[in-house]
Amino acid sequence: MELFKKDNFFVGLLMGVLLPVPLYGFFYGLDLLLKRSGLWNGLHQPENIFLLSMAGNALLFRVLMVRWGRVKAGKGMLFITIILVLAFFFVFYKQPH
Repeated sequence: MELFKKDNFFVGLLMGVLLPVPLYGFFYGLDLLLKRSGLWNGLHQPENIFLLSMAGNALLFRVLMVRWGRVKAGKGMLFITIILVLAFFFVFYKQPH
């Protein structure tokens, strides 16, 4: 855990890549649980869960930059978040016919 306390660009990249993975699993599991319980119809598409899991990066970015003052790690987090957003549009964007 000492690694995540450093103000380093590559630490920010690592956090930006690793945070959406467990969040995706959490939101996917929550979506399945709520669908099976009949409390809700669900998010219907995996891209919605992907976007929701990337929201964790925005929250962690704010904490890194404002609260902890780790600018280099925040830049790494921002860089990987932009890459993930571009990947989202590349993978999930469908042109109308």
